[in-house]
Amino acid sequence: MMQRIRNNKLSLIIAAVVLAFVVALVLLLQDSDKPQEALTEKLVEFNGSELEERQDGKLVWHLTAQKILVDPETGKTYFIKPKGTFVSDDTELTVTADQGIVDRKARTIEIKAPLEATTNKGDSLQTDGSVYYNMDTHGIKGGKVTIKRADTTELGADTFETNAALDKVNLTGHARVTKGEE
Repeated sequence: MMQRIRNNKLSLIIAAVVLAFVVALVLLLQDSDKPQEALTEKLVEFNGSELEERQDGKLVWHLTAQKILVDPETGKTYFIKPKGTFVSDDTELTVTADQGIVDRKARTIEIKAPLEATTNKGDSLQTDGSVYYNMDTHGIKGGKVTIKRADTTELGADTFETNAALDKVNLTGHARVTKGEE
């Protein structure tokens, strides 16, 4: 047995290093943006609060939630049961989900999946991943998406970028546009 270990010493060392690397990688890739139990002690909590941004007196976006948790160290704001309204011209996109994060430093709003997103014009957006709103460009982007328009047109792709009206859409990877029957 000892002879076998000595003969395979290099293989065992390599396997141990690979295993340690995999464990470290898994720990690093865990979602660090979720307020975990140990972290909630340092978070400041608000119930039924809201945030919004206006430009030239016009609403750009508005975010409400059942509960808001603010991390004073990072400046990130965590939303429980958020409802976001994002405005583009005369169209409002309403997004609801279980969680969201506002990062004022990065100037982004992340609404985490599962989520529902619909416009006041009858269009909808479905995605398995989070959607990200850029506060500077007012653009929305995310991963795999299906956008259904009120006129029965359906768009889909691996990634997307759009405005809040869902009328200026950039599709990337396996993009498709189909027109349904009315």
